[in-house]
Parts: sequence; C-alpha cells; structure tokens
Amino acid sequence: MRRRRVLSVPLAWCAGCVAEPPQAATSRICGGLGRGFHLGETLGRTVDDYTAIAQTGATLVRMGLRMDVDAGGDGYAFQPGAHQELLNQVGFARRTGLRIIPVLRPEPTPESRLWSDERLQTSLAHHWSGLARELAGRTEVAAFDLVNEPHPPGLTFAQKNARWADLAMRLAAAVRAQDADRCLIVEPSPGARPMGFETATPLPLANVAYSLHMYEPFEFTHQRVGDPRFTAVVDYPAVVPGQGRWDRERLRRELEPARSFGERHRWRIYVGEFGAARWAPGASRERYLRDLIGLFNEWGWSWTYHAWREWQGWDAEMGPGGAADSLRAIRNQTEPTFVALREGFAKDCGGGGGGA
Repeated sequence: MRRRRVLSVPLAWCAGCVAEPPQAATSRICGGLGRGFHLGETLGRTVDDYTAIAQTGATLVRMGLRMDVDAGGDGYAFQPGAHQELLNQVGFARRTGLRIIPVLRPEPTPESRLWSDERLQTSLAHHWSGLARELAGRTEVAAFDLVNEPHPPGLTFAQKNARWADLAMRLAAAVRAQDADRCLIVEPSPGARPMGFETATPLPLANVAYSLHMYEPFEFTHQRVGDPRFTAVVDYPAVVPGQGRWDRERLRRELEPARSFGERHRWRIYVGEFGAARWAPGASRERYLRDLIGLFNEWGWSWTYHAWREWQGWDAEMGPGGAADSLRAIRNQTEPTFVALREGFAKDCGGGGGGA
C-alpha cells in the first residue's frame, strides 16, 4: 500500500530459481524464495540490519526503490543514493546469507502517466535492463519484483490485469534479455490485493512467482495510521461493520483466489507485504499475524512482513503503547508480535504454493 514517506535512517519451485545460500536451512526456503522482512524505501541500511534480520531466522528481504519522473518529464530516475543503496544491500545479503528481492516503485495508480506515456514505459524497461545486467548471476538476488502494487485504469479488474500484463511482459523481456534465468515476481491488479487473482492470467513465461499484499480488512490493519477512512478502533477477531466477522476462516476465504490460482496454474505464491498497525487493541495484531502466518506456512508460501525498522507504526519490535504519531514506543525483541514472526520463520513449509 502507499503509505507515508519514511525518513532516511543512519547509515514455482522451478529449475530456474536461484540457489539456496549455504547458511539457510532447506525447510525455511518456503515457496522457493524464503521468509523474512520488507525493508520499505528506507535508505541508509547497514550490514548490522542484515545481521539482525538473519539472527531472527529469516532468509529473505524485499527492498523498495522509488522511481520518480525526472526533471525533463520523459523518464524515471532513482531517488538520490538509491542505486548505490541497492548495490550495498546486495553485498550485505551475500555477507549474511540472506537473499534480496528488489522492487521498483513508480507511481502505480490509475491516474499515473505510467499507463499512457510510452516514454515512461520505455524508461522503466531501460532501468530493469540495467539492473538485470548489473546483477546477472548474483545468487543472493532471489528475484526481481517488476512493479509494486500496479493499479492501471480500467472499468473492471479483468481490464486492469490485461493492461498491466502488457507492460509486465515488456519489463520481463527487458530483464530476460540480460539475465535469462532470473525469477520474476508479478503482482496482480488492483494493487496486489487477493481479489486480483480472480481475473489474473498467467504470463507465458517460465520461472515466475505471483505476489499478493495482505492487508484485509483495512479497517483493522490500517486503523489510525493517518488515512481518514480508517479512524475507528477495530479488534480481531471481531465483526467489522458492513463486512461481517473476520477470523482465521475468513482470512482463509479471502486468500482463496490466490491459493487456487497457484494450485490451478502451478505457480508459486509470494506474500510480499502484510502487517497491521501496532496500536491495534489488546493482542489483536499478534492474533491476526499468527493466523496469517499459519495459513502462509500451511500452503508453503514465501512471505515478507511489512516492515523491518521502517515507519514505527508497522514495527513488530514495538508494542501498542503510544499514540499513532508518537515515537515513545521502545523497540524490543520480546514483543509478542516479533516473537510470532520468529516462530513463523522456524516452522517447516506446507506442501502448497504451486511450482513451475
């Protein structure tokens, strides 16, 4: 999801999948990719971040690279320092036995020029070509996630997915021209939400994983994060006004389009983001995440939690204390939500998730 900007901080199981790093246990490479943390767009990560992540039992990190339209208006540019940041983080991943998934983050909304401007599409493909050439053969790079939360214009989800598929094929071709075996990640439209899988069509490519972001119901996960639509205090499990009861079985039903897509087409499923606001009442955040992690592991999916030491509202090492915009919360590794993540990393994978 598009969330508030964060400040920089100091410095198918398939033949084409990258090799497992020697430090990682085979049982923890779920879905061929792994399990771990999304890092957001925060710059200034250090090897200490990666060392701490590896110590949790995680095997995977996902890194966002924001793409802004350049001053001339006819192409994309990385934010200052972001390209070197990526190279640094690839090095940190190699040193710590983790694997990394870079994802490009142009503005993906229906109003974005990306969907109608040939120059921007060409620029995005050019950036992917350059990154693929630069990182070709690097086994610490688990995959390339083509575009974060694509959401092109269209009257129906099917129209949105068809329009996105055209651009995704173009970006995939740019990558594969430089690195023929690289695993690619495609997030269905709208915005990688689970219901997008109902109208998604598998791309005619090998070695692709399909990704969702799980924040349903937003009334719970995004309560009081600054969005005027989600200002109520919402528990879990509980009844959400106008939506009925949300519990583990409801989560299972909401994720079914993704699960059945993977099973039907024999594609791997990867949950690129999921999480909930730390000030959700009582132990509701922990209960929600434990239910999701249990389902992900049951189905053998890869997953990365949003987020590792990014905006404090999503931080699993911070408890519920403090107001929505305060920084009074203290980070600690005994926070029950953080314990739940570590336990999730330690669980063996189930047998689902598809393959190629």
